Amino acid sequence: MSDDQGMADKAKGMAKEATGKVTGDESKQREGQAEQMKGQKEDEAQRAEAEAQKKREQQAGYEGQARKES
Repeated sequence: MSDDQGMADKAKGMAKEATGKVTGDESKQREGQAEQMKGQKEDEAQRAEAEAQKKREQQAGYEGQARKES
């Protein structure tokens, strides 16, 4: 997943929802809302993965430090 995928999905979703509102197409509105939610979830997953990676790197550094001190 690219860094911008969540943002792109949210932007597409906003456009679809706006189009649905203008045209009165409730299905298109719901589709846009769903796409925005997908983008939000992708962003959240990406942030969680970045945080997990940071913690893995910190743990690896800590374990390496402990071995040097032993």
